[in-house]
Amino acid sequence: TWNPTEISKQASGVYSFTPDAGVCATAATFTVTVNQNVLPTFEFGTTLIVCSDSTVPVLPTTSTNGIIGTWSPAIVDNQASGTYTFTPAAGSCGTMTTFTVTVTQSIAPTFDLEPTLSICTGGVVPTLPVTSTNNIDGTWEPAIVDNQASGVYTFTPDATPEQCIGKFTLTVTVNPILEPAFDFGTTLSICRGTAAPLLPTTSVNGIEGTWSPAEISSQVSGTYTFTTTPGQCATAGTTLAVTVNDIPTINQVSDNTVNDGMTIPVTNLSGTPANIVYNWTNSNPAIGLVASGTGNVPSFTATNQGNTPISGTITVTPMNNGCAGTPLNYQVTVNPLDKDVFVPNVFTPNADGKNDVLYVYSNYVTQLEMRIFNQYGQEIHLINNITRGWDGTHRGKHQPVGVYVYTLRAVLTDGRIIKSKGSITLLR
Repeated sequence: TWNPTEISKQASGVYSFTPDAGVCATAATFTVTVNQNVLPTFEFGTTLIVCSDSTVPVLPTTSTNGIIGTWSPAIVDNQASGTYTFTPAAGSCGTMTTFTVTVTQSIAPTFDLEPTLSICTGGVVPTLPVTSTNNIDGTWEPAIVDNQASGVYTFTPDATPEQCIGKFTLTVTVNPILEPAFDFGTTLSICRGTAAPLLPTTSVNGIEGTWSPAEISSQVSGTYTFTTTPGQCATAGTTLAVTVNDIPTINQVSDNTVNDGMTIPVTNLSGTPANIVYNWTNSNPAIGLVASGTGNVPSFTATNQGNTPISGTITVTPMNNGCAGTPLNYQVTVNPLDKDVFVPNVFTPNADGKNDVLYVYSNYVTQLEMRIFNQYGQEIHLINNITRGWDGTHRGKHQPVGVYVYTLRAVLTDGRIIKSKGSITLLR
């Protein structure tokens, strides 16, 4: 039998089991601990009165006295009153509790202001009143609207614990004053008679307006004024200066034929209008003139060490502020010189300034070896440079009048080798 015979759910206790007489068994006990139900508590209490839109507490899932559970609804609404129920988790010795939130609707301050304002830099801004149109006093932060920078201005009502009054915000956007900009800039140079660009009524930075005159003339230089449409954050207007340039022309230049080694003087170019620029190209730099240049065609030494004439076509294009005229072509032909080697058969070294030195004459010798012998077969002079000759002396002494023999070997620029023998008569 048990003593007591029933377990109490209200108080802790010890229950003893006594075996019947004659049973070979010992007595036993059963201890029951009864835990009291706990009411969950929270920092915000059980009731709260708030103004609409104000901050409301977050509902925790564990009470300040350690009871775990859930809320329904789970989130406090700051727009409407309501009751929020906390249900302890199964197995927790806790009771349900409620949290009642009373939301008082806030009175909104009203002003003769739109909540947003867009102005241009330096534009007119409103004075911020300290009393709303529905007689609510308060302060603004910042207190003065800045017409140079965008900002948010907040009206905070004076403390009124007996009623809920909301805030008012004014957002001011200050737009920079733009100068209309166009792809063609503020100056434009065009060629007379060519297609001129259209004048757009909207700038590349979004400013709308009108042009006067409305179209660019391709015949006459002029100034065109863009006037912005009112109501935009933009300067009053901008101007475009258009210069109409004449298509330049160039005077005729004659063809020229010269020999190798000749100096061709500067080719002075002329045309209309004045002060135009000449760009020229040479189709064949082998004639001695560089491939291209600007201005007059410079002086140059004609070159042709070949065996047949060569030519270069000079193309001159007149330019006037980017306007190109009709190109002019003329031709320079360079003829090669004779490639023979010539040795005079007589010379007179008598110091009269005429024919005093014996030279080897040739246009294209790269190597020279000419040996001169007297009537006894002695070598008395060697010429190994085309620019050097024999003055009729040997070891500083004048050689006698008579006939002298020479041998010659010359290598020409085209690779040919010339060998020859002959006689020279020395006279005084």
